[in-house]
Amino acid sequence: MNVVITGATGFIGRHLLQRLQRDHHSIKVLSRDGIRAGKELNVPAWSWDYARQDVPDEVLHDCHAIIHLMGENLGEGRWTVDRKREIYESRIISTRKLVAAAPASLQTFVCGSAIGIYPGDTDDRYDESYVMNSQPSFMQTICQDWEKEASMIEHNSVRRVSIRTGVVLGRGGMLQKLLPIFKLGLGGPVGNGQQWLPWIHIDDLVSIFSNAAVDTRYHGPINAVAPHPIRYREFATVLGKALHRPALLPVPEAMLRLALGEAAALALNSYCIASKRLVEELGFRFAFDDLPSALQEIVARQ
Repeated sequence: MNVVITGATGFIGRHLLQRLQRDHHSIKVLSRDGIRAGKELNVPAWSWDYARQDVPDEVLHDCHAIIHLMGENLGEGRWTVDRKREIYESRIISTRKLVAAAPASLQTFVCGSAIGIYPGDTDDRYDESYVMNSQPSFMQTICQDWEKEASMIEHNSVRRVSIRTGVVLGRGGMLQKLLPIFKLGLGGPVGNGQQWLPWIHIDDLVSIFSNAAVDTRYHGPINAVAPHPIRYREFATVLGKALHRPALLPVPEAMLRLALGEAAALALNSYCIASKRLVEELGFRFAFDDLPSALQEIVARQ
């Protein structure tokens, strides 16, 4: 299968690219810096400024699947007005242009999304049947509009999958920032530690994206989270045990809000999310369905 990936130089993208290559797919990459991406990933790559340019025609020639991961990093910097616009437009505008440029050969459009589409202030457990019925938060607005733009591809009889990703655990991402702190014995829960943490191991997430590209049973929104959600306090304890370090020093909510402003919601919101469609409808088998085994595997590879 001929696959075009955006965001391939990111944490998820790099792992996914390796999986698709092992499965003998032909890969092309769209990146803000195509020359750098091509050298780093050793695949054909094109530069694309989504804000100012249309999608290069030659990239999508004879393309069967697009996997769209591009988007400004939510966890970098305070959410100023300008930063919010960058975060929003990097997802919405790029998706809109990819949909508009879809070639007749395209069969599947797999687009990123996030568990931020759900309310982050409750202990209620949500699955893909959730319908928004209140004033959306910034994260909900992004995810809702992102999925709406992606769904426009269905007018061309193209199968669309929106992967609502949780917190991804692997060599990179959130753990890359946490491990040095926890290794020093300075880690602990964030805020009161009672927030739900919807996590997933990078290997399972890559399998979900790979399956979505080729398995026609995958369609619409899919929650990409492990089947057993945990709270932040439990996460800190399990990570400390995996590193043989104490994890008793909490990060006060007030300090986090002072440092990050509105972006502190990424750590303080509580998301109890069910991977209902993956488990009940698609029969997906998680390689890592419990947190201790997931963290032990990751720490062992550091």
